[in-house]
Amino acid sequence: MSSRSTVAIPQKLCCEMLEHARTQLPLEACGIISGSQQGKPLKFFPTRNELESTTRYNVHPEDLLRIFNYLEKNEEILWGIFHSHPENEAYPTETDIKLAYYPQAYYLIASFKRPGYPVLRGFIIKEGKVEEVDLREY
Repeated sequence: MSSRSTVAIPQKLCCEMLEHARTQLPLEACGIISGSQQGKPLKFFPTRNELESTTRYNVHPEDLLRIFNYLEKNEEILWGIFHSHPENEAYPTETDIKLAYYPQAYYLIASFKRPGYPVLRGFIIKEGKVEEVDLREY
C-alpha cells in the first residue's frame, strides 16, 4: 500500500497535456493548470517553451502574464505546472527542482521516452525536496 497522497485530475486535462506535449516533440512542452479556490483542477493552458529546448523549459512570459490575469479575473488559483521530458523519465531533474518556485503547485511531468506510451506523473516540490503524488484520473 502506498503512503503517497492521491490527487484527482480530470482525464480530459491529462489528455490535453499529453496531446500538447506530442505536438511539441522533440522539444519540451509546458503549460499551466488552473484550479478552483477549493483546490480542484479546472483547465489546462498550453504554453510556449521560451527556451525551445529538448532538455529545458521556461513558460513564455507573455503566456504566463495572460494566464495569471485569467486566474485573477476568474478567482482561480495556480493548481499545477506541466512540462514534458521527450527522452527522459517523468521525474524532476536537478534543474526542475532548483527552478520549482511555486511550492503550492503540483508539478506534472510527461515522459515520451517510450514513443507511443507516454507516462504522466505528479510531484510536490518544496525546498528542494521531491514528493511524488499518485494521479487518479476521473
